[in-house]
Amino acid sequence: MAPSAPNAIERIERFAARPAALATMAIWGAAEAVALPVVPDVGLCLLALAAPRQAARLFAAVLVGAVAGTLILAFLTALAPGAVRAMLLALPGIDASLIVEANSQLQRDGVLGFVQLGVGPPLKVYSNEWLALGGDVPGLVSGSILNRLTRIGPVLVVASGAGLVLASGIRRRSGATLAAYAAFWIAVYVILWT
Repeated sequence: MAPSAPNAIERIERFAARPAALATMAIWGAAEAVALPVVPDVGLCLLALAAPRQAARLFAAVLVGAVAGTLILAFLTALAPGAVRAMLLALPGIDASLIVEANSQLQRDGVLGFVQLGVGPPLKVYSNEWLALGGDVPGLVSGSILNRLTRIGPVLVVASGAGLVLASGIRRRSGATLAAYAAFWIAVYVILWT
């Protein structure tokens, strides 16, 4: 009997082990740190669910990308701070109240104001406000790493844990798993963007 073709989860697992997955997550992390309104968790957690043993290296790629994107945003902000602020306010899910929230956290806590457990302003808003407050580049880099560790880290642990504990069920019910995963993220973004 010929071996069966890999299902979607098995294909995702194979992709997660490839250098292309690292590049994808680094680029996603960078793009989201500048302007992309969809968090890298969407791709990262799917990869971790299918290939939990790859989660740490994929998260490292997101961190590298986030730092690179944050530095790109800093460069753009130095060139045209008003245009960057306008761009941020034009993105779905970002409004003046999130900017005020990030600004007050950074004024109160300094670099530790980047720490984010749960929902809150996106990294790009914290980065922009850090620069608006006269923060330095080492603080910006440290803050972006803190933000990604505290905001994405816990979610990634849950996804990886589910991938380890539920591995056989996830593979057996590949289509249902992907449908539930997509429905979850669609619901998250409907809530965040409305």
